[in-house]
Amino acid sequence: MEILKFDGSDQPSSSRKRSGRGAILVTFIALVFGASTALASGTLSINSGQGIELAQGVSQTVQCDSDGVNISINSSLAGDASTFYLGGISVSNIHDNCIGKNLRLKVYNSIGVAQTFCVGGDTGCTTDVSGTYVQGTVTSSGSPNANVLSFNFSNTLVITDANTVKNVTIETIN
Repeated sequence: MEILKFDGSDQPSSSRKRSGRGAILVTFIALVFGASTALASGTLSINSGQGIELAQGVSQTVQCDSDGVNISINSSLAGDASTFYLGGISVSNIHDNCIGKNLRLKVYNSIGVAQTFCVGGDTGCTTDVSGTYVQGTVTSSGSPNANVLSFNFSNTLVITDANTVKNVTIETIN
């Protein structure tokens, strides 16, 4: 004799638990797939949309600048348009803490040999007879933490491939 009979009381309740777990699993998978699709659809910007130059893209810090600086290597074309030279180096976004400090730049090839890249008449090359480094004093540009130190060279270092100018180092002299 059955006094109290509820709907489905004679069937096990595990099927209801399974369907609840299945719904949670399907919802979780949908959320993970949706989130990963949204994250993967972002745009990657390299070099702020500007052209990429030979051996460019390494940011280094110097003792007076913990935020890092930008180094740009400029190439120049010979008069007969057959040879590229290291035409200049610019260091930008130098912190105001570096104003009055002397920074020394050196250029190395891919196997770590210091390159001769300037001559006595080039800006900043007056202190090195062999031309393996340039140095200059950082002055204020008037904009906070946006100081620039630039050097131009007179066709000394021939750039034969990307390994000719591989690394540029910056040293704080004082």
